[in-house]
Amino acid sequence: MLRLTWVQPEDLIGHELRQARLDGRNASAVAARWRAAGGREAPPRAGASTAPASPYLRLLARDLLDELADLPSPMAETEPTDLGRIRALCPHWPSPGP
Repeated sequence: MLRLTWVQPEDLIGHELRQARLDGRNASAVAARWRAAGGREAPPRAGASTAPASPYLRLLARDLLDELADLPSPMAETEPTDLGRIRALCPHWPSPGP
């Protein structure tokens, strides 16, 4: 059976928890719920983990990924994600051609 990590929330959650820490988002409660349920850390390399997760862990990972996406980021003001705010911070982009 072929397992694809980008469609397996149980593999994505560890990477997203790591990214949340790097972004300064407080994901400690989400991480604690994941570990308490038996969830693993991110796979050490890109790709799928060696063993598939239980259906329960897969569903939990999907819910927790949604929660992580909703966490506020302290970088939101300087690194916005909506196009209007990005354009406002880059008034000369795209620069006119010659």
